[in-house]
Amino acid sequence: MSSQQPLLTRGEPRGNSEYLATSSSSANEVTEVASAAQPKGSATETFFHIVCITAGTGILQLPYALKQGGWIGALYIILAAMISAYTGNILIKCLYHKQGTRLRSYSEVVEAAFGQYGRAIARGLKDFNLLGVAGIFIVLAGININALVSGTAADSLGPQFWIAVSSVLVWLVIVLAREIHDVFILSVFGTLTTVATVLIIVWLGISDLEYMRVRPPTKLVDIGMAPMSLASICFSFGGNLNWPDLEASMQSPKRWNRTLGLATAFIAFIYLCVALVGYGVYGDLVKSPVLLSLPPGIAIVVANAMITAHVLLACPIILTAVFIEAENDLNITSVAGSSTRERLYSILFRTAMMLVIAMTALFVSDFSKIVTILGAVAASMVVFVIPVACYVRLFQGQREFSALEYAWCTLIVGVGLMCLFIGTSQALAKL
Repeated sequence: MSSQQPLLTRGEPRGNSEYLATSSSSANEVTEVASAAQPKGSATETFFHIVCITAGTGILQLPYALKQGGWIGALYIILAAMISAYTGNILIKCLYHKQGTRLRSYSEVVEAAFGQYGRAIARGLKDFNLLGVAGIFIVLAGININALVSGTAADSLGPQFWIAVSSVLVWLVIVLAREIHDVFILSVFGTLTTVATVLIIVWLGISDLEYMRVRPPTKLVDIGMAPMSLASICFSFGGNLNWPDLEASMQSPKRWNRTLGLATAFIAFIYLCVALVGYGVYGDLVKSPVLLSLPPGIAIVVANAMITAHVLLACPIILTAVFIEAENDLNITSVAGSSTRERLYSILFRTAMMLVIAMTALFVSDFSKIVTILGAVAASMVVFVIPVACYVRLFQGQREFSALEYAWCTLIVGVGLMCLFIGTSQALAKL
């Protein structure tokens, strides 16, 4: 059975007595009181968390996504942003589908809609998404560090060595952080580094355009590569797995929809800036990540350093939320013993998971192909298909859906399934 948090109304202050009112066991009581006692974050903090989690690695392969699908990829970015905001909102609505209670996680929403088997499938997709996202963050950090030390005594170490070092750095933060609120400063810094990277890419791209005698070719649309292009863009808007935790960490959860909308609009704007400039300047010759296409110099060194810092800091933010849910499922709480034992079990669990992620990052390190496969297989389901399916299933007896909303939901599911089936086959063939 899924655990639920009793509450009065969404957005109301949640005191200890509310959490204890309907608990059925002492273990649940302890967990709920501890959750209520955790410091809550503002809407501004949540905005930075959303931007930091979503924008970062995906932004660097967006010009390449336009190379795959053509200029129409700009519309894919807008479509993906609209769908991401919508699915993020309905996912949080699903947490409150029963009056007076709140589900705790993405997995519990799926269980409420489709039972234990549905939860198992969603959990498998989520874990695959976790390994892929963290792996790509670590791979990108390793590649960038290797580029930064090029020409120095450390040049001979190679990217694999720096991927391993990046894994260790992420592990150190993971074992120190306990709650999402603890890593707020990382989100602020990560967001600022992303904005700085966008400015550098746009500035270098436009500056490089002046020295080009012949403009590289571009295309309006490539129907054959459209699913792969859309799959990459889908991954760039992934993040739904963390939304229940972020909404629960807010002082005023009722401000979630507005905060998510603003954050998604901001992300779409910077995505369009990078995609349009990158593809507009370098056309079908653009590389992934786009930093490889930019002219060398101090600016590109700074951009590499910025994005490296971002991914190393954003990775623990993503993993912290997922590890917290996993630890709750494994009953790694103080009710099982002393807080020292709880902390030890948590460190051991997170260390084991980081070893798996590090091995995945070291085994497959082709950045663009990983992004495409991940977007086609996992992100298309957990970001698009599953939230819509749960929303319709949980609310179909409580409200009447209009024909327009059914059509919109059908479009979202269609986009997700297209990315899953067609995008996956093309990406695996290239790999």
